[in-house]
Amino acid sequence: MRKFLIDTDTASDDAVALLMALREDTIEVVAITTVAGNCEIQQCTKNALVSIDMAKTYNPPVYQGMTRPLMRHPYKSLHIHGENGMGDMELPYNELCSEKIHAVDAIINLATEFKNELEIVTLGPLTNLAMAVLKDPSLPEKIKHVYIMGGSGMTPGNITPLAEFNFFVDAEAANIVIQSGLPLTVVGWEIGMSEAFIGVNDINILNSIGPLGKFAVICNRKLMEFNSKRTSRIGFDLPDPTTMPVALYPEIIEDSITSYTWVEHNNESSYGHYAIDSTNLTGKKPNARVVTKIKSDIFKKKLFSLLSTAKN
Repeated sequence: MRKFLIDTDTASDDAVALLMALREDTIEVVAITTVAGNCEIQQCTKNALVSIDMAKTYNPPVYQGMTRPLMRHPYKSLHIHGENGMGDMELPYNELCSEKIHAVDAIINLATEFKNELEIVTLGPLTNLAMAVLKDPSLPEKIKHVYIMGGSGMTPGNITPLAEFNFFVDAEAANIVIQSGLPLTVVGWEIGMSEAFIGVNDINILNSIGPLGKFAVICNRKLMEFNSKRTSRIGFDLPDPTTMPVALYPEIIEDSITSYTWVEHNNESSYGHYAIDSTNLTGKKPNARVVTKIKSDIFKKKLFSLLSTAKN
């Protein structure tokens, strides 16, 4: 069985991605690591524990990680996901607790324990993984693959005209990971804004399939409000849940490019921009597979199936 570690700054779309992974019976989530990003680290950890409890499958250990970016002041997305990161919904009570080991050490330990087996899915800023690479330079030789939700190299960003949130929060960390030699697949923010966008019909389906479907809608209501102010569409994007099935089901990728890429961190006006050398102008060796299109019909079928009451 495939072994997954999920690194997350758990807000509403991260929670949906966690539910998908925990309810997919062809993989085992061996750990969840949390990182500051959408919320303060304590809230990210609480939201991850709530998501595990909601999934009603099994309880992987949760390790709390970096509380701030490597070099800059924290930047949160409370205006997008709400004060608690979950659309300001009332979070259900649960008794689960996080582990005492730091997330960075957990990543290193698990990469050693599951050498050449561990697959990492990152749903937030890359601070934890960058720190792990810096602490253990041999990490790229131990990890089977890393799937990154980050960047918007093919379109404008969602935080600045050039930058997507996860890379913007800690561009130094993102560039360390991109340049690390880890085997990478990157899924940009723009994927969730195209055919994978959750529209009115999709919301109706989610509300009809059971408690988890309704949970996915309610926790994203602040995101829906935010989107209504910047687009004419009614609904919400799910960048993290569109990344998760790329890791779970490789056949969902419809198109991709393999290129040399980097994250801009020296220039303030373009900070966090994910640069993709798609025409090989630099002549440098490719370091990432960048997904440019997924099969959105398969994504939505998987989303509805995994969140459905019938899955229980």
